[in-house]
Amino acid sequence: MNNEKIENNTTLYKVLVHMSVCIFILIMPVLLSLHNNFQFAFILEHSWIPTFFYFIIFYVNYLVLVDRVFLNKKKLVFFLSNTALMLLLAYLDQTLKPYLFHHFVWQIPHRPMFFVYGILMDMLTMVLPLVLAVAFKTYDRWQQMERKQQESANAQLQTELKHLEYQIQPHFFFNSLNNIYSLVDISPERAKETIHNLSKLMRYLLYETNNSLVPLDGEITFMSKYIELMKLRTAANTKVEYSFPTNTNGIMVAPLLFISLIENSFKHGIKPMGTSDLIFKMEIDGTKVIFTTENPYFEKTGPDLSGGSSIGLENIRKRLELLYNGKSVFNTRIENDKYFAYLSIDTNTVEHK
Repeated sequence: MNNEKIENNTTLYKVLVHMSVCIFILIMPVLLSLHNNFQFAFILEHSWIPTFFYFIIFYVNYLVLVDRVFLNKKKLVFFLSNTALMLLLAYLDQTLKPYLFHHFVWQIPHRPMFFVYGILMDMLTMVLPLVLAVAFKTYDRWQQMERKQQESANAQLQTELKHLEYQIQPHFFFNSLNNIYSLVDISPERAKETIHNLSKLMRYLLYETNNSLVPLDGEITFMSKYIELMKLRTAANTKVEYSFPTNTNGIMVAPLLFISLIENSFKHGIKPMGTSDLIFKMEIDGTKVIFTTENPYFEKTGPDLSGGSSIGLENIRKRLELLYNGKSVFNTRIENDKYFAYLSIDTNTVEHK
């Protein structure tokens, strides 16, 4: 529906532009002759009538021949059609004007030669509106193709973004189920409470993240509940701290950008032995949202040696590339046996899809 409205507005704009140009072309001879001896008959004969024929050449080609013949690679048909049309209009011009304005110049002995010369000159001047019609219509066709390619790219982008989001949701759900499973035997009551909290989180995933942008408030609430859910599974020697802003000034962000970093910290940043400190912090600087994580880093014998999930991190990088188009910063580093992640997005530059 939105595309249809844009198309209608574009068509109306083109009609207004064409009408304005035509009126301007017709008025110009009158304006130029105001300071001289204004002669209506002269303007009609030497300006308006030829211009009328030029309009016919232009719009027959612009509305019909260029689109249906020339751009469909029927060049010979296009050439013959325009030759016949220009010959007809030139003949009318050379035949009617002498009688309309009483210029009986064709009564002299060399009438046929002058008549043919006049037709050839008229046809030569009609080449310009023909060329303009081809140029304008070709440009219009190019714009239409660009618009369709953009629409196709946007549709593909939406599909890819949805695919990335769907990768997040099962991953999140399985982690949460693991937490609940670990509580069933230890504390059935806490397991029931956890299931209830999980249902709230799943409701947010299913119903609140379908838009391209969501309120940052909702994301913060979601992350806070998720962290509390994950803390149920941690041991006493694991300390979890998080600091999120209470006033987000109505900032909108892409959904589920930060949750993968939190998941990575819980999954890969808790030491089997010893104390583990997990720190999550979010700050707002104008229109920028800055999110950082810090957790212990320790070598692993499995395929994931980075301290973070490569799938989750690649998911974040891809979504940032698609949504924020270079107006974001995301990096990770290992320093002093700690794993740090930094994510900054400019919420004024997000691509609204």
